[in-house]
Amino acid sequence: MVPDRLVNVSAPVIVVQARTGSARLPGKVLADLCGRPLLAWLLERVRPSRLAAGVAVATTIDTADDAVAQLARDLGIAVIRGDRLDVLGRFAQAARELDAPVLVRLSGDSPLIDATTVDFVLDDFARGGAEVVENHRASGWPVGTAVEVLTRECLDAMAAEATAPGHREHVTTYAYETEGRFTVRHVAPPPEACAPTLRLCVDTQEDLDRLREVCAEFAPRRDFGLAEIVRASAA
Repeated sequence: MVPDRLVNVSAPVIVVQARTGSARLPGKVLADLCGRPLLAWLLERVRPSRLAAGVAVATTIDTADDAVAQLARDLGIAVIRGDRLDVLGRFAQAARELDAPVLVRLSGDSPLIDATTVDFVLDDFARGGAEVVENHRASGWPVGTAVEVLTRECLDAMAAEATAPGHREHVTTYAYETEGRFTVRHVAPPPEACAPTLRLCVDTQEDLDRLREVCAEFAPRRDFGLAEIVRASAA
């Protein structure tokens, strides 16, 4: 059931793509990160966004992802469940169920994205002139802080037109690879968030161990911002 606060919204909705299947580190989105599941870190850190109407999780209908859905529901987060491989279709489904005019796409394996980063990209999107605004296609931001903002119209068009398996599995690649079809804009980081060699995503056990060290450094806080992480990594 979708929380009432996300029904008929007029503001962007953050949709976090998350599932337990992973070739390199299975179950990583539910892995323990200093006492909390990795996915819970992300959901709680982006929830204070001042520009988004709310947060939802887009996971699969596989029974293996029941735990992902339950975690989100326990946090009062909307859940959308769809096809495992057709992630583009899953996001289009999320847009329909949430009645969202604009979606913010985040990856569930990037637990240290924060609301400030989301709002920075949303502020740029609000300037107008682009159907997709992203912060990851050029170096600058730390790896694992990717934010994509796209219009409902762009998402629906991609879902209707894209047929290649890679375009169905990776939500926005069709927009990037279909030259001239959509207007895309990159947003560079502010100086305090610029750290292109810093890795904050979780693809391997080594990544998870590194993030545990980062989070332990700020414990018991979980609301530390990206700029704080960048400063600490440079010290």
